[in-house]
Amino acid sequence: MQSRPDEFVFNNSAEPETLDPHRLSGSYDSNITNQIFEGLMSRGADWATVVPGQAETYSVSADGKTYTFRLRPQLKWSDGSPLTAKDFEYSFLRLMDPATASTYAYWFTDTVEGGQAFAKNPTAENRAHVKVRAIDDRTLSITLSKPVPYFLQLVAETPAFPVKREVVEKFKDAWIRPENIVSNGPFRLAEWKVNDRIVMEKNPHYFAAQKVKLSRAVALPISDKQTAVNLFRQGRLDWSGPQGAPGSLVAAYRSDPQFRVHPAFITYFYRLNVTRPPLNDVRVRQALTLAINRQELVEKVTRGGELATSVYVPPKIGDSKSVETLVGIDHKQNVARAKQLLAEAGFPNGKGFPAMELLYNSDETHKRVALAIQQMWKKELGVDIRLFNQEWKVYLQKQQMLDFSVSRAGWAGDYPDAATFLEIFLSDSGNNQTGWKNAEYDRLFAAANKQMNVKARNEMMAQAESILLREAPIVPLFFYTNFGFLRPEVLGFEPNLIDRPFLKYISKQGG
Repeated sequence: MQSRPDEFVFNNSAEPETLDPHRLSGSYDSNITNQIFEGLMSRGADWATVVPGQAETYSVSADGKTYTFRLRPQLKWSDGSPLTAKDFEYSFLRLMDPATASTYAYWFTDTVEGGQAFAKNPTAENRAHVKVRAIDDRTLSITLSKPVPYFLQLVAETPAFPVKREVVEKFKDAWIRPENIVSNGPFRLAEWKVNDRIVMEKNPHYFAAQKVKLSRAVALPISDKQTAVNLFRQGRLDWSGPQGAPGSLVAAYRSDPQFRVHPAFITYFYRLNVTRPPLNDVRVRQALTLAINRQELVEKVTRGGELATSVYVPPKIGDSKSVETLVGIDHKQNVARAKQLLAEAGFPNGKGFPAMELLYNSDETHKRVALAIQQMWKKELGVDIRLFNQEWKVYLQKQQMLDFSVSRAGWAGDYPDAATFLEIFLSDSGNNQTGWKNAEYDRLFAAANKQMNVKARNEMMAQAESILLREAPIVPLFFYTNFGFLRPEVLGFEPNLIDRPFLKYISKQGG
């Protein structure tokens, strides 16, 4: 059955872990929450552009620390009740409250005045000193402890979305169920059948509802890429989803006018749990990093046009990439150095190296990459690694609990700046998930974010990245490309660096 002219059906690639904007951590969650919620600022169709969202206007103080947002008049929740600056005040404080256990809380606890004290000791007194203030129903003031050059980018993202206090407190963890949830985005959650579909319907109370062309959108959690392609061919999908085709077939699909390939602001890498021996030895981590033939990986295994990399932050327009890395151009030299390091760590030719597991989430590409890495480590270092496949939710939980040795990972930039990649490996980041901490890395990152000179800031960020690469709690492998099938009658879905749909911009010819 083909989708309706006023409906957009797409593959989300996995079941969301949660739709609570303050508790999510994955892109599959964000693909949905970005449609049913909206922050003070919002994303343009190209993702990189920040435009007014629930805020009509904003102003910034001369010292760059105080942001005053003026909300649009007569904003409403999806149940028709008024949405005010008080709702945003409550939501920012809920996000920063340790009881919420948000992996993104540090975005604001580390930047908003009073945030760190509240995060460390969430008393009523410390809560009252957090400088997020509803001045009146339409005015919200946020004072930062230091200037943050990309602050507007942060308030356009999922963790800064508002939630309705009465609903959250009444239904607790069940507030995100379709029968309970109240949101404020261009769409509302109408149906959520786990492992089947998520249905979103146009929100008539959205301030710009008259500009939203789609009446309905359906997200399917199809992890098998070939299945997604088959459903697209049958007319049952309008978009085959992020990386929505088998990577091995990208070259064959390129001639299809419905197939599109474009750059991605996403890095594919492996996390190493530095709290587990022998990965607590930097020489072991460096050896594992050096032994991988990344060019062979993208040319013979993934084959989706990915860019092999030994650095972590992907390039974008305006970046200067001069990052020191362990990995050189000559793979034979890299392997020789890797063997030397492993021997120095007490494991000559892999002798005595303990059995370890490589964790990855269910996906055909992740499996093929894991198999290739397993073989490379065995061939070059004599190291045995067992592969451990888990579905999305369990995979996320194991990463969060550091219940792994090596784990497949990917990071899509939350905003177009190097900080969105580097901040996740700060000592206090909820997204670090390696056990690695480095005071100099933390210091450089903090210093860079106080630097308003773009060139000087980029240089400091590059120095921080160099430390990350030398210490090797992660193993960068390649930069993604975005690819998949999109129907020609779909309009307004601009290629964007993280391949996220923004339904409020999308329409269908004839719809």
